[in-house]
Amino acid sequence: MAEPISKIRDVSPSPEEKEAEQLEELKQTIAQDESGFKEILEFVKLLHDAGALEAVNSAMKAKEDIAKTFLNEWRKEPTTNAINNLMISGQLLTETKPEQTEAMIGQMKSAASEADKAAKDESIVGVFGLMKAMKDPDVNRALRYGIAFLKEMGKGLK
Repeated sequence: MAEPISKIRDVSPSPEEKEAEQLEELKQTIAQDESGFKEILEFVKLLHDAGALEAVNSAMKAKEDIAKTFLNEWRKEPTTNAINNLMISGQLLTETKPEQTEAMIGQMKSAASEADKAAKDESIVGVFGLMKAMKDPDVNRALRYGIAFLKEMGKGLK
């Protein structure tokens, strides 16, 4: 008959054996993906040479202070105003057709160039000159556009 068990032996590896096993696994992983590991080392070396590694380490150590400062600044009115304005501007850009925006920017460039040339002209534009300009179809079209734009803006200002 078998002898009764009186001792329980621990067969789990010792901390030194675990460390040796992990080092062996790490060696095998590095050997299998040698180029990737070399690239990581090169990247870390570049960060160190540029002083960025020290900055990142310092930032990680001070992460709570940085987070508090960031959140305090984030909550201030100018920042929230900027965020809200960006969101509204984004909404305007999503609702406007790209072709329309491109045409408008092209016309603005052309108009600015022509306005620059006209500003160098020293002659005086009188009332009759304005009346004559209003008969020009291009000027009239721009005036109608501007008047319609201003009218809609004025409705919103009530």
